[in-house]
Amino acid sequence: MSSIKKIFNFLLIIGVIYTALFLIASQNYENGLNEVQHKANRVFYFLNTPGAQQMFEQIPLIQNMQGPIRPVLGSLSSLFDSLSGKQRPFPQIGAQLKTILEIYKKSLEGYNLAQIDLQMAELDGAKLKGANLNSADLEGADLNGADLSGVDFSKANLKSAVMTDADLSGVDFTTARLINTDLSRSNLTGADFTGATVKNCNFADAVFRDTNFSLVDLSGTDFSQMDLSGVVMRNANLRGADFSKTNLEKTDLSETDLRNINLFAANLKQSRLIEVDLDEADLRGANLTGADLSGADLHKANLSGADLSASDLTDANLSGADLNGTTLNNARLENVENLTCEQIDSAILNRKTALLPDYIALTWSTDEAYTCKNS
Repeated sequence: MSSIKKIFNFLLIIGVIYTALFLIASQNYENGLNEVQHKANRVFYFLNTPGAQQMFEQIPLIQNMQGPIRPVLGSLSSLFDSLSGKQRPFPQIGAQLKTILEIYKKSLEGYNLAQIDLQMAELDGAKLKGANLNSADLEGADLNGADLSGVDFSKANLKSAVMTDADLSGVDFTTARLINTDLSRSNLTGADFTGATVKNCNFADAVFRDTNFSLVDLSGTDFSQMDLSGVVMRNANLRGADFSKTNLEKTDLSETDLRNINLFAANLKQSRLIEVDLDEADLRGANLTGADLSGADLHKANLSGADLSASDLTDANLSGADLNGTTLNNARLENVENLTCEQIDSAILNRKTALLPDYIALTWSTDEAYTCKNS
């Protein structure tokens, strides 16, 4: 009987100690929660005063304020974490502040909301022109039809965000994360995506003018039949992307990975394709008049029916390229590598096709007929 009593007394002591520690941890949690809630209440109080903008700009700071972890009765791990000083934000307060922004979404132009948490926020039709959303978390947010012109989204998380019909002109997307983001019918004039992560995004019917996709991985993206004239895509990864029947006039694609790309019937007039990798690319029927392809790798590229009139192919590699019906009138072929007479005979060229490589000799009998020899 004495041993049972000892066990009972031991368990009683353990229970008393646990209860005391739980109460201490709970009080610490409540104190931290009350402190953050007090700051949030100040925001609510000043919403309709001249100092409203300053209060709104405090929201990201309050959302990121941390306090003791809430202990859960019966969970020793949560009690230990709470008492050991581990901290985390208070999600319930963050949700309250997000709701305030949703209510006042029409009045946020020019606000500094860097690092704000707006996951799954309902911001359709919002007025955020010129706002700072650097490093903001907008995963799953609804920004349909919003005025986001000039917004700083650099380093922001825009995964699964809906930005359809939004004004995104002049937006800074540098190093932002756009995965499964819907940008259909949006205005992307002057937007800068340099270094951003762009995967499985929907760009259907979007407006591109002076948009910058440099250093962006756009492999496998569908840009077919879009107007991308004047877009900059330097050093981008466009491997396997679909640009069939796309307008790429005066586009800068220099030093870009275009392996296995679909450029069927694309308009690349006067585009810059300097040192691009077009290995096994589909360029059938493409318009490349006046394009700069100097140093390009066209190994096994299909250029049948393409128009390369007045293009610059200096130092390009044409090994195994299909030139059947390719127009080379007035093109520069100086120092082209791996060009064969068989390829030349299958192409269309005139006497003004300039500066053939030294190992190719053409003897013209008429303005249209010639004999080709490899030297």
